[in-house]
Formats: sequence, C-alpha cells, structure tokens
Amino acid sequence: MSLEELRRKRDLLEGNTDIILDNIDVLANESKRVADVAHNAEVELEKLEAEFERQTGLNGTDCVFLFFATALQVLRWVIIDMTSHFGESSDQSKRLAENDKSIKDRVKERNADYRQKHLRNPNDPNSGYDITQSDKGYKNWMDIISSAVPYDAIKGSAQFGLDLNGRNHRMKTLGHDPILGWVFGPMNIMTDTLTMNTLRTFYIDRKTHYFVKETNLFTSFQDCYYSFREDKLRLAAAVFAQAVHLESDKFTKMGLPIPALSVFNEDFAGKLYLEQYDSLCLIRDLQTIGKQAGYAIAINMIIGLVHGLFYDPSKYSSRDVYEVKTRKILLYSNLIASASNVIYVAVSTYLGKGDAWKSLDFGGIAVTLYRLVTDLDFIRLVKEEFILGGFNKLIQGNQLNLKEISVWDC
Repeated sequence: MSLEELRRKRDLLEGNTDIILDNIDVLANESKRVADVAHNAEVELEKLEAEFERQTGLNGTDCVFLFFATALQVLRWVIIDMTSHFGESSDQSKRLAENDKSIKDRVKERNADYRQKHLRNPNDPNSGYDITQSDKGYKNWMDIISSAVPYDAIKGSAQFGLDLNGRNHRMKTLGHDPILGWVFGPMNIMTDTLTMNTLRTFYIDRKTHYFVKETNLFTSFQDCYYSFREDKLRLAAAVFAQAVHLESDKFTKMGLPIPALSVFNEDFAGKLYLEQYDSLCLIRDLQTIGKQAGYAIAINMIIGLVHGLFYDPSKYSSRDVYEVKTRKILLYSNLIASASNVIYVAVSTYLGKGDAWKSLDFGGIAVTLYRLVTDLDFIRLVKEEFILGGFNKLIQGNQLNLKEISVWDC
C-alpha cells in the first residue's frame, strides 16, 4: 500500500470518526428529549387534554345549533302531547256492538269464500280438498270454519270455579289473546277445548257450547297433532278461523285484551280491560311512542348533517374531533328536552293532575338514554385517541438526521 493511499485512508477514518461523534450527539440529545417528555408526561398529557377540550368546546356557532336543536326537541314533545291520545281508553262511539250485523255478515262472507276456494268440485277431481271424516271424532276442516269457536263458551264454567262472564271471558281465555291466541286459538278450535289464562283447559260441547270436563294442555296439543296428521288442511282452517274471529272481535266495544298480560298479572289486565283499554289502545300508544322516537331521531339527523357542513380542516386535527362537538350538541339538546318533559310531568302531578304521566315523552327519553350511552362512549374513544396519539407523536419527535459514514473502497 502506497503512502498516498495510507493518507487517504487516514482522512476517511477521521471523517467517519467525526460523523460517528456527531451522530452520538444527535442520539444523546434525542434521548435527553425523550427522557424530558417522559419525566413531564403528566404535564404533557394535561396539555393534550386541554387542547382536546379547546378543539371540542362549543363556540358561538355551536351554541346556536344547541339552542335550535333544543327548541325543536321541546316543541316536538309538546305538539305530540297535544295531538295524541296516549293512555286513553277506547272511544266507544267508534266501536261496533258485539252482535253488529256487519260483523256477522263479514264473517259469513269470509267463511263462504274459504269454503268455495278449498272445497273440491265434483266435476273437477283435481280441484280443492275432500272433507276427511275422523275416526276419533275430530272436527273436519269444514266444521272448523263453520262452527263457533269454543273459547267463547261461558255456560257451565261456574261448576269448575271459573269466574267467566260476557265482560271478562276475552281477557281470561288465551284464544282471545292477540299474540298467544295464534298458538292456543287454533289448538282450541281443532280440539273443542278452551284454555284459560292459568293454562287450565276444558272440553267444550260442540253443539251446546257447554263446559263438559277439565282436561290438560298436553292432551289438547296431542289431540291437535293427531287431527293434523289425519288431515293437514284442518290446521290451516283453524288458523283461518282464528284470524276471522280475532278480526271480528278487534273493533267491537269490548275489543281484545292486552297481549299476554293476563297470564302474568290477571288483576292488572282485568282492571285495564274493564276500563276499556284494549289491544287497539296499546297499538295506538306504541305508535305514539314510535313517533316520539322517530321524530327525535329525525331532528338529531338534520342537526347533525347541517352542523357537519361547518367543519374546517384547518381548525381541527381530525373529522372525529369535530364530530365530538356535534355529538355534544345532540346529547345536550336531548338531555335538556327530556329533562324539561320530566319536570313538566312532575310539576303537573304535584299540582294534582292525576293523568300527567300520559304526557311523558317515552320515545324521546329512550332516544336520550341511547345517545347518553353511545355519545359518551364515542367522545371517550376519540379523546383517548387524541391524547394517546398526541403523546406518541411527542415521544417519536422529528425524524433524526443521522449522517452516513463512508466505506473504504479496497
């Protein structure tokens, strides 16, 4: 190796040494910076939290949105309260009498249509169905749609200690239940039985409509199954007969009872039924609650969409951070509106208005509770991401400008 080459190698080594020392200084300074950040972690986290609160705090424009949203929500429950008939009994003037001729004519018409569609035409062997008679005495499908439903029976019930009469038999028999009736009604119709809300089951004489003897639920369903095996059309006919009967009872002055309530609380169900609060009243009230919730959600959606148009990327670190402001507006407006409704009802009750509870904004309160859970969770997640993400950036710092050493070319 020549002297000149040795000199060049020496110069290269000296240069690399300087680069390494400079890089060590950079790394040392970076280590000190990271150590300072870690040492002052609590302070830095507080700064990040303060910055998050600054970016997500409500400014003047946001307060306008909050005021407007709150006004709409309050106006919503006030108008619905004024225009609905929540919790009220049925309007008897709009109901039909139990023996109204139009009801009987409609039942006869539907039965005749069913019979015509399903009965086999003697001139067309491929049409309709035959009437299969049962060896065990079960009703054929024609008898099922033609005879009165057994769970309308009352005569002879006293001998079994049953307090059945014309005013309460629909509430006490499961065949009349708007929901459970679709199970027990067809079974009762196919087997000439009546099932009480206590699940006690009785045979009913097909001709006299008189209580004959007590049986049990298992036997009745078993007979229903055996009858179905003999002729599958019997079950279809029983379901049809059940539908016709419930439809004929629904709009009468007595109406149909609240679904399933008599099974769990007969006294309360009886009280409501005698006060003429029936299944149609319940449907009306559920629709009112649905409107309360639906309109509340619609207002929230409109406010949220319009407020989102004011997003400025230069002022906020992310869209989610701005979304926190929107969520706060919706949450606060819903809370204020629901609180005002509860206070109104409480004050009205205190002043002696016994039915003030009917003004409760059930649907709106449900939406508020939902937002309380979901919005707070969203805000928490965004806040965690903002603070932890910001602290992570502090730890990482800027990219290190480390120099590369030169390699000796042999």
